[in-house]
Amino acid sequence: MTYLIVQLTNSEVLWGRYQRRRGELAFLGGGRHPLAGEPTFADLLKELSVSRREEEKVVLTLPSSSLFLREIDLPLTARRKARQVLPLELKGETAIDTDELVFDAIPLADGKALAVWTRRAGAADLIRTMTGAGLEPETVSAAPLHWAELLSPSDTTEPVAITDGEALAVTQNGRLLFCRPLADVDPVAEVARTLAALELGKNIVIRKVLLHGELAHATVPPTSPGLTFQLLPLAGSAARAFAGDAEAARDLASTYAVAAACGSGAVVNFRNGGLAYTAGDASARRKLMLTLVLAAILIVALAAETTVRYYLVRRDLNSLDSSILTIYRQVFPSRKKPVDAVGELKGEIRRLSGSAATGSTLAALTKAAELKGDDITDIYEAEFDHGQLRLKGDARSIQGVNDFKSRAAASFSNSEVSEIKSKPDGTVSFQFSGTFTEEKK
Repeated sequence: MTYLIVQLTNSEVLWGRYQRRRGELAFLGGGRHPLAGEPTFADLLKELSVSRREEEKVVLTLPSSSLFLREIDLPLTARRKARQVLPLELKGETAIDTDELVFDAIPLADGKALAVWTRRAGAADLIRTMTGAGLEPETVSAAPLHWAELLSPSDTTEPVAITDGEALAVTQNGRLLFCRPLADVDPVAEVARTLAALELGKNIVIRKVLLHGELAHATVPPTSPGLTFQLLPLAGSAARAFAGDAEAARDLASTYAVAAACGSGAVVNFRNGGLAYTAGDASARRKLMLTLVLAAILIVALAAETTVRYYLVRRDLNSLDSSILTIYRQVFPSRKKPVDAVGELKGEIRRLSGSAATGSTLAALTKAAELKGDDITDIYEAEFDHGQLRLKGDARSIQGVNDFKSRAAASFSNSEVSEIKSKPDGTVSFQFSGTFTEEKK
C-alpha cells in the first residue's frame, strides 16, 4: 500500500509519499511549497497526479486553523457511531449549525474523547479541487491529532508537547492527551500560555516542547520559564522511514504521522455522511461486476460441457439400445416389439441353461462356434433336440466344410455333412448334423 499525504498549512503545502512494507513505512519522496508562490497549488496537484502510483491512497490534511476541538465524555468506541452521535451531542453548542459541519472523534489518553469538526463547505471545495486534478482524496484528516505517531510510547512516559507553530499537541505513552490550534501570533508565547493554562486546568505539567515543520527552522529560545524547546528527535520507525535524514523528517513529520495513522486504521476522517468517499465503492462494484461476469461465463461453460456430455452419453445409450434390438430381432425373428429386450434375452439364456434336459444346449452351440473357424463364413440356422445338433450355414469352399466336419468329429459323434450346394460367387451352403458329446470333467 502506498500513501500520498497532501497537507495544507496557513502558508505552505507539504506532501509526502510513503509505502508500507512489512508493517513499517518507507519514505519515497516529498516536498514543501508555498501556497502563494510557484508552482501554484493546482500545478502541484497536477504534477503529483502524473507521478501517482497504481492503487495509491490519497489523503488530504486540513490546516489547523480550520479545525474546532472540544473534549467530551463519549463512551462510544466505534468511530462510525461517534460520527453519528456528535452532531446531536453538540447541537446548539457550536457557532455554526451542525448540519454545515463534519465531525469525527479520537480517544484521549485520559479516557475522554476529543471531538473535532470543520466546515463542510470548505472541505468539499478542497475535495473538488483535488478531484479535478485527478487526486481525489480518500481521506480528509487533521495532522496534529496524530502527532503521537512521531514518538514511540517508551519515549513519552512523561507528557511532552509537540508543535509546528500552528497547532499544539500533548502526548503521553504514545497517545494523544491534548490538542488545540494556535493563534496566528508569536508561536513561542502562545505555546507557553497554552501549557500554563493546561497545568492550571488539568494539572498536566509539561517541561519539554518538540519542534518540527516551519517552526523547526525559526529562531526559538532554547529555554523559556519552565520549558525547554528542542528539535523533534529522529528515532525508531521514523528514523528508519527517512533513512536517518533528520531535516526531511522534521519538515514532513506531519505527513509521516498521518500515513502511520492510516496504516494503523486510527486516522481521523472527515469524509463521512454527504462527503463520503464513493469512488472506492464504484471501483469495488466494477470489480464485483467483473467477478460476476466471469462467474456467469464459468456457469455457462459448465452448463455447455454438461450438455455436451449428456448428448454423448445419450448417443452412446441409443447406439447400445439399437445394437441390443438388432441382436434381439436376430434371436427372436418372430417377435415384433420387445417390452424388455435385455430381460427377455437373459430369461431365454436362463431357460436354456436352467434344466438338465437342455443343459447341454449352450455347451453344444458354444463348441460349434469354437470349431467354426475362418472357412465357415456364416451359420444362419441351428436346431438342437435331445443332444442332436443340426446346423445350416455357408462356407468358402467344399474343403472348408470337410475340415469343419473333421474338427467337429471329436465333440460330435455320428457327424454328417449333407446338402452341399455351390453358389454363383464360389461359396457353398451346407447342412451339418451330429450328436453332441459333453466333455467329462
